[in-house]
Amino acid sequence: MKINLITALSSHQVEDQVIEVLLKHDFQLQKRLLSPSDFDLKLISSISAVRILIISDKDFGLNWREIRRESDENLSILILDVDKRFSSDEILQQANQALRGSNEALPTGDSIRRDSWVLFTGSDGSPGISTLALNTAQEYSKLAQMLLVDADLSQQSLSQMVGERVSYQRSALNNALSLQSITSLAEIESREDESVFIDVGSAPVMSQAVSDRRTEGKFFMQALNSCSHLIYIIHQDSRALYQLEQFEEFLKMFSSKLNVIYLLNKESSSSSRPLFRKSFRSKIDGKPHFFMPYEYGNLERARNRYATLSEVNSRSSLSRALRELAIYLHKII
Repeated sequence: MKINLITALSSHQVEDQVIEVLLKHDFQLQKRLLSPSDFDLKLISSISAVRILIISDKDFGLNWREIRRESDENLSILILDVDKRFSSDEILQQANQALRGSNEALPTGDSIRRDSWVLFTGSDGSPGISTLALNTAQEYSKLAQMLLVDADLSQQSLSQMVGERVSYQRSALNNALSLQSITSLAEIESREDESVFIDVGSAPVMSQAVSDRRTEGKFFMQALNSCSHLIYIIHQDSRALYQLEQFEEFLKMFSSKLNVIYLLNKESSSSSRPLFRKSFRSKIDGKPHFFMPYEYGNLERARNRYATLSEVNSRSSLSRALRELAIYLHKII
């Protein structure tokens, strides 16, 4: 009896190897998914009494455990570690084990999320992601131990902002706040009693990121799946508002369990502010959000001194808003 094979792998090389091996042994290729949007429940429900094996990995971007619950006993799912090399015999052995019901390798989305990790990202166009990550971490460090991680692979700027050289080892900024730059999540040197803020820079186009084989796209998805909390930052711009809407749609489909907080940064005092606030609130559908006033002068003074905002003007409106955000985060982490 032929077994229908569906592949959904983030590595083309591994996917080609899997298909080549299994098509020689009682498997026929039903579908090769290039992105999560290619998946349809009809793929696993339209063919009655036919065995189906889906082979995927944890970075592909679909919640296979939920899909497994909605399917019948004819569906088996195998999650491969695409960072490992497999021989032809090992691929065939794992496929047969999955068909026999040995799906212990199927991970849950929750099992890899860290409760104390917060991801900082946002729209493109310099909405102030790194500035807010640094200054929120500074305020948070007054409440608890804190590790700030610079994981923006395109431009690691946090060390420069505080007058430090880029270091892939922890460096202490004060008694409660440390900074580390990384190129891989495995490099994070967090301690048990610490909260971790991770600055990954602007979010990619999410419809592309879920199937992106390049380093930055894969890294963003790994970071997204490793954090329990996410702060998404935009500034007062119509394009940023559109990107927020697209990001929110993506989260509903693929990362619904993330605790998301939205920040409207660089708020001007122009007459358009009330209307933009209204549009902003309508896009986030009642989710937690904060407004951050634009204080160019104070931020420029902080940058010139390689300092944080609270060290320059702890009583400013922006300092107060950041303090409120830090207190909120401390309560939920």
